[in-house]
Amino acid sequence: MPKKYNRIQYSKPNIPVHPSLSSSTGPSHHGAHTQAPESSKSVNDLIQHLRRSQAPPTIERSHSDSNPHPSVHPSLKSILQVPDTPAPRPRPQTAVRRRQRGPAGPPPPRSWLVDSIHAPRSLRDGSASADAAHHVARRLDRLPGIYLPDEHTLMDQTLKSMAKHWTWHLQYDQYYLATLPELLKQALLAYIAVYSPHPPTRSALELLFLDETALDDATGSEAITHLDLSGAAILKDLSRIFEKPAPAPTAAEEDRPSIPDTWDAPSPTPFSAPTTRFPALTHLSLAHPPSPSWRALLSALPHLRSLTHLSLAHWPAPSLTPNAKTATLASPTGNVQYGASDMYSASDGNWSEAAGLLRRLGRGTLCLKWLDLDGCAAWIPALRWTDGDGAGGVDWTGAWRGVETVRCAQGWVPRGWDGPTEADLRTREEPRDEAAQEWDVQAERRRYRERVAKEAWVQREVEVRRVEAWVGARRRGGA
Repeated sequence: MPKKYNRIQYSKPNIPVHPSLSSSTGPSHHGAHTQAPESSKSVNDLIQHLRRSQAPPTIERSHSDSNPHPSVHPSLKSILQVPDTPAPRPRPQTAVRRRQRGPAGPPPPRSWLVDSIHAPRSLRDGSASADAAHHVARRLDRLPGIYLPDEHTLMDQTLKSMAKHWTWHLQYDQYYLATLPELLKQALLAYIAVYSPHPPTRSALELLFLDETALDDATGSEAITHLDLSGAAILKDLSRIFEKPAPAPTAAEEDRPSIPDTWDAPSPTPFSAPTTRFPALTHLSLAHPPSPSWRALLSALPHLRSLTHLSLAHWPAPSLTPNAKTATLASPTGNVQYGASDMYSASDGNWSEAAGLLRRLGRGTLCLKWLDLDGCAAWIPALRWTDGDGAGGVDWTGAWRGVETVRCAQGWVPRGWDGPTEADLRTREEPRDEAAQEWDVQAERRRYRERVAKEAWVQREVEVRRVEAWVGARRRGGA
């Protein structure tokens, strides 16, 4: 049998009419087609009425306040003596305040933050990760032969206090610092490099080494032989620090004409070679630089020709473009490396740029006898690198033929370790702790980190000692 379909009938809903649309003469019924009287409002009037009744009050106020006074041309204001039109009132702005929310979800467990680099300082300092991290020690006797007072003496405590409050003394005792003896200036800079949180700047060094022409009773810098600038952010201004400013011209020199009267007359401005601020400097330390720059160091070589002891501890690998290891240049033959070394140069054993810069450094320091490269174990192999023909490396038999000592220590030891022994350097196995009765996850992870740190330290120490022995043998053989 055919299926019957029931048609659904929709009924029109009964919607009441808006009162404003109803006739003013009498009630109108829904669905009744009645003709509106002549006195009723038109549709346009009703629309205008709805717009006025439903418009927000701020719009009307803005129209009324936009131009409360009739505008007059500026050229007629002075003639008609019309006062200036007041500026419109600023619109009220509703500031949206949003509550600063942290990361979504519950806070991480405390055990997760033990090994995290984003852990708070209070947790990171007392955790096991801090014990496994390497500890870099700053030394007062970074330069051999520097004057240092005995420990726990009055002079030692005084210099230590001045170093800890260096910024205060620099502001309130600025004109008394230049009158200190030369030995105390050298010791003060060594203490600042270790104990001061604010290393000296270029202006501080210029103030410390004022001479008698700029300040009475100033001791100057002519007798300074040891200069410890460890941790100072002055590498970009190194040439300006070592260059002595030219003296002010005298009255006779100012009155002298710039153009001579005859050809036989002497030159009014004789040539004077640039003088250095530290003519007797022989020991210089630039260890722990906050912003190292090999380009700035090479540019200051004309002022460092008398150096016999140089410390470049904790310097990065020699490179003129350290921030462009991954940059390339487009060429018709393909992409070309921007710098002389890339990010794989160390793993590939390509130390051509580092050896070339060290060779340039050797040409500018012919009197060098002592070189400190602590903390530079990452690029120590560059000291004995040569190209395929056996040339192109550091010139140990030429410019640096007078070098007697090269310090290649790593400059740090893992925390919780007193130091290596000869047995540690011969074998890399770590004895196991059999006395532990129960297994602790955190303790096991701490021991694992310490073991990995010690193995890495021993591996680099073996390589460093091998390079140091090679340099010594090459220096003794003279080949």
